[in-house]
Amino acid sequence: MQQDTQPGELLEAMNKRLDDGDSRMGRIEDGLAANTEATKRIESNTSDLVEAFSNLKGAFKVLNWIGKFARPLGYIAGAIAAVVSLYTAFKAGTTIK
Repeated sequence: MQQDTQPGELLEAMNKRLDDGDSRMGRIEDGLAANTEATKRIESNTSDLVEAFSNLKGAFKVLNWIGKFARPLGYIAGAIAAVVSLYTAFKAGTTIK
């Protein structure tokens, strides 16, 4: 800072800097408010999608459990079908040549 600056000029410069900072802070607050509004709008628009994906995740878990049980049940059903087929073949008197 220069030595020949008058106290009035110094005070005026400080006030200008404070006013500039105040206007800058106002612009930042306005931008932040707009950003917050947009974020809330996006959240409300996507909440249904998030819920749907969460439900699908649960549905895939259930389908996975069903798949784990279906494989052994398929083996059991196949074995029962083979036994019933053999029983029916023997009952009908079918012979193997």
